[in-house]
Amino acid sequence: MPRYVEVALPPPDSIMRGRDGWTYESGSYRLGWGDLVGLVSRLEQALRGRSSCVSIQSDDLAAGLLAELAVLSRTASVELVRDGTPSCPLRASLTGGPGNPSLSIAEGGAGGWNPPQGSTYLSISAHGGRRAVYSAEALWGDAVSLAAFLGVRGSSLAVVGSAAGEFELSAAALSISAADHLSYSQAGSPPGDYGAAFVGASAIASIDGKLRRGLSFVGVEGPLEAGLSRSMERSLGSPVLQMYGVSGRGILFSNPIGFNVHGSSGIPITNVEAMISEVLEASWYRGRRMLGPGEEGELAIRGPFIDIGFNAGDPRQRRIQVRVSGRNQEWLGTGIIGRMDENGYLYPGGRSFV
Repeated sequence: MPRYVEVALPPPDSIMRGRDGWTYESGSYRLGWGDLVGLVSRLEQALRGRSSCVSIQSDDLAAGLLAELAVLSRTASVELVRDGTPSCPLRASLTGGPGNPSLSIAEGGAGGWNPPQGSTYLSISAHGGRRAVYSAEALWGDAVSLAAFLGVRGSSLAVVGSAAGEFELSAAALSISAADHLSYSQAGSPPGDYGAAFVGASAIASIDGKLRRGLSFVGVEGPLEAGLSRSMERSLGSPVLQMYGVSGRGILFSNPIGFNVHGSSGIPITNVEAMISEVLEASWYRGRRMLGPGEEGELAIRGPFIDIGFNAGDPRQRRIQVRVSGRNQEWLGTGIIGRMDENGYLYPGGRSFV
């Protein structure tokens, strides 16, 4: 499998040109690439001279795709709102039905979110009142890296789960970068034809016997017990690959196709390095120890699209020093406690006290 690919964000006009023949289908919407680009252009016109931040509300993944394209094309920073009050000066919502999408835009926002400077960002409501914040570079870098790791190119994919779930939106970004067709359902079987599927934690119980059999893989949001993923594999008749994401970074771990370890959340995807470090450090200068196979500590990551100086809305993420081969290196501490085996497979546990 490729370990490194180019992840630089393409120019905005290249992003907007998209993939010929790309389509999206759900119970509420059918969109071609031209439809999606038209909605982004509508956003751009509404924002001109007024704001660089818009709140979008919808219970369909189409809103997430619109938000991601607006961020990737540098059109605007977007807050995805499922519940609660929008924070941006403008708010938008998807209206219309299948084959006839439109955008309703109004003044709104109670304030409360000021996107960082220097890029465009996607903000997603997270647990405990937090917000996960993705930069355009992180969205694109993870999408391209995950597509390379899984060998997705020109495929038809399905996403099942929450329309505002981080796992589901990471899979949607992969579709923008590499796939030709994306189907979506909050639960059960998505519409249309597809060759692989991503299933968020909220929908795992809803897919038993309801996805097409013989898919190239079903990626599920982990961690799951080994017995459950094996049972799902027998029921679905397809390889079930556990995957694992880091807030504001996307899906960074996945079981490889053909080298699936049930009970593990997989190995680092293309372009991602990971290690387990000791939780405490005597001093910044000395740095933490890198732990060996089976030892439990804090998950640390780095990669070309991972900005270790940005906590992505999660205060547990911070720059740490780890001593490797006698020299200190800078890594992103994730606040996630876990262990890795001798082959680099991750077994995440809970969260650190950080």
